[in-house]
This record gives sequence, C-alpha cells and structure tokens, in this order.
Amino acid sequence: MENKDNIIISIHPRYASKIDSGEKIYEIRTRKLHIQDGTRVWIYRTLPEACVSSTAIVQTVICISPANAWKKYSKCMCIAKNDFDNYTKDRKEIYLLKISDVAPLRKALTLNELRKKIPPFFPPQFFKRLNPKEEIMMALLEEFTPSRKRKTPKK
Repeated sequence: MENKDNIIISIHPRYASKIDSGEKIYEIRTRKLHIQDGTRVWIYRTLPEACVSSTAIVQTVICISPANAWKKYSKCMCIAKNDFDNYTKDRKEIYLLKISDVAPLRKALTLNELRKKIPPFFPPQFFKRLNPKEEIMMALLEEFTPSRKRKTPKK
C-alpha cells in the first residue's frame, strides 16, 4: 500500500453510499483533522450497518466558512441544506475532505467481526489514526483490494 497514513472515520450509511457511488466528493467535518494529503480513509458505516466497507484517499483538506462551502461545493457534499445548516450551526469554519480513489473492500468487516479480531474495538466518534502494526490495520488490509479502486471524477 503506497500511503503511509491511515485513519478510520465514522460516516452515516446514507453518506457512505454516496461516497462509494462517486456522487459525494467532499466529506464535511466540523473539527480539524490533522492529516496529510494522501491519507487513506477507512470508512466505517455507522448503525444500522456497522461495518467498514470501503476506503478513499484524501486529496486535500479545505478549511472554509459554511456559507462559502455551501456556495462552492453543495452539489458535491450530497447533503440537504437544512441538514448542512444544522450540522455546521455556530461554526465559523468547517473542514472539507476532498476524497478520491474510492475502493470497496473485498468483504465488509462488521462491527462484530472487528470486535472478534481486535477486542475491544469501538468505532471512532471523530476519527482514529491507525498504526501500521496495529491489529485493526492488519485486519483491514486483509480485505483491501487496490486493483478495484475507482477514480472520482474531478468537480
């Protein structure tokens, strides 16, 4: 695997599906992630799915006001205006992770499977940096197939 940095983030299944399909290019975060361009993101789908199903590469992290983010990137964030406003409420700036190279895992790893392999595993509330020698990283890599990646179109 060419990327040195790996993180796992929790995303609602509705948005994770839009990432997988290539519709959602910008993942919204209200807190800064101290990550480098090129970081591999392992996508943990929250309940009711509760699994890691795909990965993506962070091209860049954009710090931007919510108003400007909506003006410039609303179509590629795949979120309703009301939900966006509720999520970014009272924030002067937010962070958009521009993602590409979405790749499905060979087989999604469920929360139960992750807990069997790596007890005790708890999905990250914000994000978790993954150490290459950690058991979770090894379990994820077992299901990773880089040849199946799909480039995200430029928008």
